[in-house]
Amino acid sequence: MAIVYIIPIRSRLDRTLSYVGNKLKTENKNYEEALLDLHNALNYTVDDLKTEQKYYVSYTKALTSVETAYEEMMRTKERKNKRDGILGYHIIQSFAPGEGTPESVHELGKDFLNKAFDGYEGVVATHLNTGCLHNHIVVNSVCVKTGLKFNDCLESYYNLRQISDNLCREYELSVIENPKTQSRKPYDLYMAEKNGEWTKDAIIKRDIDECILKTTSESGFYTEMRKLGYFFNFERKYPTISHPKFERPRRLKTLGEGYTPQDIERRLMSKWQRYKIDIPEQDNLVQEFFEPLNEPNYREVYVSFVTVVQYVKKNPNTNREIDKYLIDEMRKLDKLIEQQNLLCDNDIETSEQLEEFKSSCKSQLQECDEARNRLWKMLKAAIRSGDEKEISELRDHISTLTEKMKYLRKDIRICDRIQEQEPKIENKINEIMNDKERKEMSTDERFRRRSGTNREDDITRR
Repeated sequence: MAIVYIIPIRSRLDRTLSYVGNKLKTENKNYEEALLDLHNALNYTVDDLKTEQKYYVSYTKALTSVETAYEEMMRTKERKNKRDGILGYHIIQSFAPGEGTPESVHELGKDFLNKAFDGYEGVVATHLNTGCLHNHIVVNSVCVKTGLKFNDCLESYYNLRQISDNLCREYELSVIENPKTQSRKPYDLYMAEKNGEWTKDAIIKRDIDECILKTTSESGFYTEMRKLGYFFNFERKYPTISHPKFERPRRLKTLGEGYTPQDIERRLMSKWQRYKIDIPEQDNLVQEFFEPLNEPNYREVYVSFVTVVQYVKKNPNTNREIDKYLIDEMRKLDKLIEQQNLLCDNDIETSEQLEEFKSSCKSQLQECDEARNRLWKMLKAAIRSGDEKEISELRDHISTLTEKMKYLRKDIRICDRIQEQEPKIENKINEIMNDKERKEMSTDERFRRRSGTNREDDITRR
């Protein structure tokens, strides 16, 4: 059973060769980060302590020797004019504990390298230093024959895995016939969920869970979901769920275990009675913070909006009417707070005042840049004369100006964001208020009809 990992090597090629020993491997906390260096990866791959004095180390026909692999790969990049981007790939082929022998695993690794990377410069080594045998393979990203770079994509990864599985069968090693696939989430979404932040997925899962408890049939479940504004598309290969306030539909299977159509049906069938759902009383943030706004200025818009976003992020279950509007804002709350603070700290209330502040920052930035350039020239002269005191003072002045320039650039970037975001925030506030008014009107209309206030008209029509 071989498990294949592929790690792109993107860092500089001229770093230290020190990552070679077992001790450093056990002490280095950033092991994967250290591998992201072609030179280090090559040296780690052929480490004497892991390969029994390099007995289980081989290389492709495109190379002359293991010792000159790095130099030859660099010459190929120079010759093909492909020095930028991904420099190479570090592939780890790991086998089950107790499976195979060093000789057979190494032969399998050689065959894998030659079949998967025909025409590429590569090195393969079988490591014996852990509880399971594993091959480390390092290949150049540039093909010697064609001069093209290896296309690192999902299809390429599946192709590598297929080659590895076929070789495992040839060498009578076990193969995972039906590997369990997992959907990859965007990094920002993964970090938001890891930090316990409220996300679109969290809202969808919450609403699905509650609608399952509200009913005991499939039709009832989908009716309850439609009442909340959700739409399902079962005509696609992977069924999706969407909501008007979300930018894109979500595949149900990406929500995790228990949320595919089959899982939902199973959960419904396992219930024998209808449960009462205690939904907490909802806050009226719209009435408290948005309705009092009458021709608001920039500062009032931001203070009200950021206050609402902060409150909804902390109390999503008591703000179900507007949490779907504010998903993106809850994830970017730190930037909104920066924008609010800049407006409040500098008493900015209009677009004209904002533009004036931004222009002032740009002028100060230019002045600091010119002053720093003059100090650099003075510093060079002081270094030539050897005046240590003047050198120290000039460097302090330069450091102070550099720090000031950093904050000025940051303020300019925040101003740019405000100019872009403020109209969108106003539109979102209006959208939330209009939607709330429509729901209140529809509720009043339903109440009017149920109370029989139109009974006289009904009698007249009869």
